[in-house]
Formats: sequence, structure tokens, C-alpha cells
Amino acid sequence: MPGLVSDATRIWELNVYWPVGSQCGVWDIKGKKVDVWECLRAHNATPGTEPPNNHYWRFVTRR
Repeated sequence: MPGLVSDATRIWELNVYWPVGSQCGVWDIKGKKVDVWECLRAHNATPGTEPPNNHYWRFVTRR
């Protein structure tokens, strides 16, 4: 279900296929927390497609 955050949310990585609705976590150095993003457009992760690219990702929450 989109919008829910799992304890097993995957960390964003290059060369991974991200389907629509999948979530990833990205470490926020300044806030010392993890930002959780939801995929808006299915894609293979390449440089430039990582969060916070609003073309591919929507911010969900910070944990």
C-alpha cells in the first residue's frame, strides 16, 4: 500500500530497478535521519535519478 513505511525499506542504490510505488531510504547527514522516498516512475537507477529528483521520487517522511 503506497504511503506506508516498512522497517525493511531498501536503501537507494545504483543499477537497481525501482518499480512504481516502491520505497527507498536515503541518509540525511544534516538531520542524522533517513528520508523515505516513493517511486513515481519505474526506472533503472542511474546517476541523476536518485532522490530528491521529483521526476522519479516523492518524499514520504523522515525517520
